[in-house]
Amino acid sequence: MKKCCSRITVVLLLILASITLPTRLSEAQDSRSQISPRMPSEKPVEQVFKNIKVLKGMPQSQLYPTMRFMAASLGFQCGSCHVIKNFIDAAADDKPEKQTARQMIKMVIDLKQQFQGNPAVTCYTCHRGLRAPQGAPLLPLPIASTSATGGAPAGMSTGSLQPSADDVLNKYLAAIGGAAATERITSCALKGTTTTAIGPTVAYESEQSVPDKGHEVFTLPTLSGRSCAGDSRCEYERVINGRQGWLKSGAGVQELVGEQLGDQKSAFLLFQILRLKDQYASFRYSGHDRMNDRGVNVLDAVRSDGKSERLYFDIESGLLRRRISYLRTLIAAIPQQTDFEDYRDVDGLKVPFTITMAYVDAGSQPIVRRFSEIKLNVPIPESKFEKPR
Repeated sequence: MKKCCSRITVVLLLILASITLPTRLSEAQDSRSQISPRMPSEKPVEQVFKNIKVLKGMPQSQLYPTMRFMAASLGFQCGSCHVIKNFIDAAADDKPEKQTARQMIKMVIDLKQQFQGNPAVTCYTCHRGLRAPQGAPLLPLPIASTSATGGAPAGMSTGSLQPSADDVLNKYLAAIGGAAATERITSCALKGTTTTAIGPTVAYESEQSVPDKGHEVFTLPTLSGRSCAGDSRCEYERVINGRQGWLKSGAGVQELVGEQLGDQKSAFLLFQILRLKDQYASFRYSGHDRMNDRGVNVLDAVRSDGKSERLYFDIESGLLRRRISYLRTLIAAIPQQTDFEDYRDVDGLKVPFTITMAYVDAGSQPIVRRFSEIKLNVPIPESKFEKPR
């Protein structure tokens, strides 16, 4: 049981912390201090964790995403650099690999000075998922095609004018039901299933109330696949209530602070699809692309808390298909991707019944949530949004 609980705790930490844009949005990032609302403060990482040498000053919530980014970039897990006995002794300096990692982190931080403070060169730039960096092209080299490439995506002719960001957002609003349909939404209750980072699919429930309250809960199975409902060590519960938020897991109740709060709020369905214009300080049309053989319009955006995102809208239907948010850390811009599928009509509003969330974590699978029931404008007790016990 001890092994089971330990694994569950690790999974919950992965879910919590798995939550930064290319250089082209750096000018928008500079406006963070002018547009960011006051969020609950968080401590720098060196005040929370032991023996921090080169990541000093980084917000505490960014440590786990940064660690997983490095692991994914080099194709290994925690034990390659850290000492593992019955637990991970992250502060120990026994392994030479950890000293090498510190040198590489310092090199990446120093390189930022050559790119106006942007983490343009990261671990992944050279390693590409391999322990040893690739310093030469792989042979044989591919032969470039001489045939014409490109062409307009489905739904856009070559003569189509480039839309503005407002054009794309207005088409999206009309596609999900229009302003009247969205403005009347006050709450929703959802039931369905969610996959977990270790694979099993479990029952999932959530309640959300606009503009800024959300609650979700599910119970992780044991390693044998049996339910352990009623055991607090297996329960996952997340609550957002305005500028406060909490995560309850096998590790206890943890307060959500800093960027964690905005990230966790944006993981709830209503806040992912409603009133997009109100969620961002700025938008810019980036061009068109292809996603699953369909044409999409791409918007670069900066959230009201200063975080960068990229939004993908189906050119034909106008519906939102993907959101990528970028966690800007000392060493990288770390992406988290959310895909929306299976849009259905619910009381005049089109909502996605399947949501897939993918993280930069080689040790876990994408989280897939499939809803069997979505009810709008249902009464939700305020007790749902109180701090978990």
